[in-house]
Amino acid sequence: MKTTYSFRSARRPVPSKKLLHRAMFDAAAAAGLPVEGDWEFKVWFLDDEAMAEAHVDIMDVEGTTDVITMAYLEEPEALFPGDMGLELLVCVPFAEREGAERADSSFADELMLYIVHGCLHAAGINDLEEADRKVMRRREAEVMALLREKYTFSEIFPA
Repeated sequence: MKTTYSFRSARRPVPSKKLLHRAMFDAAAAAGLPVEGDWEFKVWFLDDEAMAEAHVDIMDVEGTTDVITMAYLEEPEALFPGDMGLELLVCVPFAEREGAERADSSFADELMLYIVHGCLHAAGINDLEEADRKVMRRREAEVMALLREKYTFSEIFPA
C-alpha cells in the first residue's frame, strides 16, 4: 500500500510528511485493511467550502462534515497495481472546531481520529445504527490507543 496526501491550509502548517505516512499505514493496518497490497491510500485535507461541495456531490447532503470515505477495496485482488484503494476527504476547519470544543481532544487528535474513522469504514464498519455506532466508537478507541503508543499526534499535525 502506498500512502499519499494533499494538505492545503492557510492557517495550519504542513504535517510531518514522514510521520503522517507511517501513521496512515499503521491506521490502515490496525483497521484491518489489506496493507500489503499494491494500491494507494490517499487523504485529501480540505477546507469547509471544498468539503461542503464534496458532501453534496458525493453524498447529496448539504453542509460540511468531518470525513468522507471512498473505499474501493471490496475485492482488493481486482485492483491493478497502483490503483486507488481508499480516499479520505478530511475537513481541517472541522477538526479545529471539534478539537477546541472538546476537553478530551485537540486539533491533532481530531485529524487522526478522522483518518482512523475512514479506515474503519473502509474495513466494513458502519455507524448509521446505534449498535453499529457502539462498535465504531469501540474500534476507534482501540485503534487510537494503538497509534498513541507510537505517535504524538501534535508532532504529526503541528498547531
